[in-house]
Amino acid sequence: MIELIVFDIDGVITDGSMIVDASGNEMKKINLKDVDAIFELHNRGFKLAAITGEDTPIVDYFEKRFPWEYFYRGSKTKQDAILQIEEDTGISAENICYVGDGKYDVEPLRYARLGICPADAIDAAKMSAQMILQNKGGEGCLWELLSVLKEYNDSFSSQNYVYSRLEEHLNIFKSIATDQKLMNEIIRVGDDIIDIFKNDGEVFLCGNGGSAADAQHIATEFVSKFYKERPGLNAEALSVNTSTITAIGNDYSFERIFARQLEAKAKSGDMVIGITTSGRSKDILEALSYARKNKIKTVLLTGGHDLSGVELHADYIIRVPACITPRVQEAHIFIGHVIAEYVEWRLFGRE
Repeated sequence: MIELIVFDIDGVITDGSMIVDASGNEMKKINLKDVDAIFELHNRGFKLAAITGEDTPIVDYFEKRFPWEYFYRGSKTKQDAILQIEEDTGISAENICYVGDGKYDVEPLRYARLGICPADAIDAAKMSAQMILQNKGGEGCLWELLSVLKEYNDSFSSQNYVYSRLEEHLNIFKSIATDQKLMNEIIRVGDDIIDIFKNDGEVFLCGNGGSAADAQHIATEFVSKFYKERPGLNAEALSVNTSTITAIGNDYSFERIFARQLEAKAKSGDMVIGITTSGRSKDILEALSYARKNKIKTVLLTGGHDLSGVELHADYIIRVPACITPRVQEAHIFIGHVIAEYVEWRLFGRE
């Protein structure tokens, strides 16, 4: 539940531009909808604060014009101001929304429970925020914010439910982006696949349930294309059709569904990518175990569950830092796309 909203001024309440007359007086542009929005937020019970890096006469206007609980001027270290507000009010970061657009807003955007920026914020601010508004700063973005916070704070609204899912998604992807070990593992897998294709090898993928569809999807991205007209690359999703499953399951065991197919198709120097959100699917681990014994490179694409001992089955483990199955599957598709795009770029260049 958001209780406190902290605003940057330039580029949020104003459009970020400045008009200077012949006498050197500064003028800034604000949208009346945004003025109304600030007062409406106050009327709805939100506590309001503003932090600006400027300390010019025009800042006096903004300080007196709006119903702030806290107003900080000439502050380049905005994070310190937020910490002081937390101490004074007892409101924690979990209940703070920060709205900013520039380089000094990056840290507080990351720190607050809900970081929001206008559509024309700098890239670093957009990367740090949880939400990007549709409107630009000083052009009605705060009236839009009013609607967003209404739904965000209503735990029974459909939009709140979707916001919560989006937050899960964003937090996972931000964790991936800052995990250098994981990023390097993805690149190493891509480099190995490039070598395999150069040597006329093949990449096999396997998964069950939703991961079976992921395997088919990623394999098709190699066979088809992303951006560039080029030859199809030799990749295949191992079959999960009813006939295959029933025949192998009856003759051997269901745990050998993928391993048996690898026996028929794969050779030393190929690669198999096993996809499982839990990391414990026995048919996937059996396939990876067979592959390693036969000098077929192995990759396990999985989630954040305990994987003690599973490393024995795979040369590479790409582990999404989450245990929520649908969010892990979303990350698996993204990683598969990145690897396929990377391979295409390295092999054929990019238009």
